[in-house]
Amino acid sequence: MYTYMMKIPNHDDASSRDFIDIAKQIQDEDEIVLHFPFYIYCPDEKGDYGFWFIAERNHKKLCMFEVCLSEEKGVQKTAAQQVETRVDHGIVGDAHAGVWHRQISLLAQESVEPLKKLHGAVSNLVSENMERLNEFHIDIHTNDEIESIADAFVVMTKELDGYIRHLEDVTKEKERIGAELSLATKIQADMLPNIFPAFPVRKEFDIHASMTPAKEVGGDFYDFFLLDDDHLGLVIADVSGKGVPAALFMMMSKILVNNYALMGGSPAAVLEAVNTQICKNNEEEMFVTVWFGILTISTGKVIAANAGHEYPILKGADGKFALFKDKHGFVVGGMEGLKYKDYEFTLEKGGTLFVYTDGVAEATNLQEELFGTERMLEALNEDPDASPKQLLQNMQNAIDRFVGEATQFDDLTMLAIKLV
Repeated sequence: MYTYMMKIPNHDDASSRDFIDIAKQIQDEDEIVLHFPFYIYCPDEKGDYGFWFIAERNHKKLCMFEVCLSEEKGVQKTAAQQVETRVDHGIVGDAHAGVWHRQISLLAQESVEPLKKLHGAVSNLVSENMERLNEFHIDIHTNDEIESIADAFVVMTKELDGYIRHLEDVTKEKERIGAELSLATKIQADMLPNIFPAFPVRKEFDIHASMTPAKEVGGDFYDFFLLDDDHLGLVIADVSGKGVPAALFMMMSKILVNNYALMGGSPAAVLEAVNTQICKNNEEEMFVTVWFGILTISTGKVIAANAGHEYPILKGADGKFALFKDKHGFVVGGMEGLKYKDYEFTLEKGGTLFVYTDGVAEATNLQEELFGTERMLEALNEDPDASPKQLLQNMQNAIDRFVGEATQFDDLTMLAIKLV
């Protein structure tokens, strides 16, 4: 940056005039643009004070115009000749403020006033007008950086208003979806038998079941229903996937199994019919694992078929729960034309059958360890003679202790029946 020393004509009344007026006269006479604030020098040996106006001509170079103030001399410019001196903008003289007459404060006010206006507008916006961001404006016309900052703040405020309105719309939509999912959760729960004791007039057996979805709605389901006075249908199933798609597929699968079972036929025949029906319209290629058994209540005989589901667990003659490794078929909905096989076992008086979905054995803790089959058997054998309701509660407690703070990632579904 270069400094130009240029003479100002003498002004008889300069001592009483504001420096702002003088600066405007310089601007008009020399066809320059003055920039604020001004730099103020300490007095020299003559008692003069020097003021430097930062100026610009034709947007090409910055100039410094010196104005001196003296009690005796009034106001004048320095030497008439043009002197070019390279000046470091950061260390021009020993600049300081508040040292001479009220004219100095007037010059400062010219620069500070727009900043005060900007600060006031922003403060008022935050305290009172956040709901009317789109109406926000700042009336500052200084033709400098302060005006640019004010304009930028107005633009930012309008963009913020748009963002907040969009966020409000998204929040309302999420609340609507949340309400619908909450209703879907209730509808799904109502689709499953959930009133216990389920058959209060039947004293030959005690049954209990639970389903805890990992999300608002899940893909697991259980079911039990009397086929006649001496036969009880038992179903536990796990649909591929989670959330709403799995829940829709689950409802369809449950209805199909129930309907075909009530029409008669062995468990294998029922699963074959359900598989055929699902494969007719399954473009999403979803599937469901199913264990379906029919209990003869009077004898304890169970005929069952397994479509890719977990092994059932029985309390044996020694009074301990153990896996019953049955014959597995392919999952329902996997391909057309599948055949399933029935198998049999007997549930003794005082014996208990426990069936479940893979979310039980595959419950995971923060160390990414699986709950596993062994821990599952240990939980059942803590109190093998417990009622079905207490057995399920014992299992849930054991899973909760193992999982700790880890997030549930799969549905947990269990069913237990005990012959009395």
